[in-house]
Amino acid sequence: MAGPLQRFAPTRLGTRRVVGGWLLAVVAPPLLTWVLLQNRDVLGLPSDLMMFFTLVVATAIVGGLVPSLVCALASASLLNFFFTEPTRTWWISDPENILALVVFALVAAAVASVVDLAERRSRQAREAQAEAAVLSDLSRAVLAGEPSRERLVEILVTHFRERGRAVTPLPDDDGVPATLDRSDLSPGDLRVVAAFDAQARLVLERQELRESAQRARELEQVDALRTALLTAASHDLRTPLAAIRAAVDVLDAPGVTLSAQDRAALTQAVADATSRLEHIVDDLLDLSRLQMGAVEPRLQPTELVEVVLPAVDGLPPDRITVDLPHGLPLVSTDAGLLERVVANVAANAVRHSPPDRPAAVVVEVRPDVVVVRVVDHGSGVAPEDRERMFEPFERVGADRGGGPHRAGGMGLGLAVARGLADAVGARLRVEETPGGGLTMAVEVPRDGRASP
Repeated sequence: MAGPLQRFAPTRLGTRRVVGGWLLAVVAPPLLTWVLLQNRDVLGLPSDLMMFFTLVVATAIVGGLVPSLVCALASASLLNFFFTEPTRTWWISDPENILALVVFALVAAAVASVVDLAERRSRQAREAQAEAAVLSDLSRAVLAGEPSRERLVEILVTHFRERGRAVTPLPDDDGVPATLDRSDLSPGDLRVVAAFDAQARLVLERQELRESAQRARELEQVDALRTALLTAASHDLRTPLAAIRAAVDVLDAPGVTLSAQDRAALTQAVADATSRLEHIVDDLLDLSRLQMGAVEPRLQPTELVEVVLPAVDGLPPDRITVDLPHGLPLVSTDAGLLERVVANVAANAVRHSPPDRPAAVVVEVRPDVVVVRVVDHGSGVAPEDRERMFEPFERVGADRGGGPHRAGGMGLGLAVARGLADAVGARLRVEETPGGGLTMAVEVPRDGRASP
């Protein structure tokens, strides 16, 4: 695999165990011989055989098969030379001693083989367990949908390092911290690496598909926005511009004498159309800032009165009421952005409330938040359509009951309000108005530094 790991130094029993086994095989038999020779008055040949047999088993446990066989051969030779009659010669006079030495050598070799086999099986079991664990981690990471290629490499490198393998890191190159040389890896190691290769390919394919889908969604959104803007420009922007142009033409027409009342009415029409045009442009600018991620709120302790009153200042006073109780706690927000939220939902409430039932702004204090409710008494919106109201250019319920302010609008006000509310850490949700209508509830976090 051309990729994530290049060099792992393989270890079977480990360097220390191999060295220890050979030290036992070479040094321990002569040393044990010297100890036994110092105690010839209390120890006989059976004891000597058991001592050397124990040494062979210990060598097999520490160093494996080859050192233990060498130890068995050396032990048999030393027993023959120093502990069987006649001593200090290679000749054995008693046939029983010959049999004892032969049996010793055979049993020692057999036990060494069994011990080595058991150690191999134990090591294979540990490797299989570690292999299953890392494969499980790799699969779990992919199924959870979380991983990057770097995360998979981290799992793999951690696995080999925990097994005592030496991992050679490489400079950061495309996110891959190391590469792999397969020549020194066991079959189990190769299975792990092959599984990693498959999972890494799956992750890369998933990332490519996700990126392609994201690009397609972005293009679709851009196309929808472009279409909506063209539609809006053909109607919603042209309408106030046409009203302004018509009023200015009349005011500036030569030979036309206007009464003071007519002139005031035309001037008011220009002012109303200009205000409407400014509101549309503000919503478009806010929407583009939100979609570009250019909104950077500055959260600080704020008095709600500094937000709510300016937000409703431009609305007809007979069309909306404001109830701000005394002693309201400070909230943590960006006053300018939150004012735009309240202004948009308040304008929407006025637009849809009938003339004889004005909209209302009421405030409720809770332990963690202050809720600003903007209530209208229109015909309401069906529950299944309420989330759609917050989509740009949607005019859900545009024809529901209301007074002279219900017409117009590009369907941007609530979309901008939801986006700005999210930006300042507030929450904008929809409630049913008792008796009919719709209530927009803006939950603003209380300032943690303020006393309750």
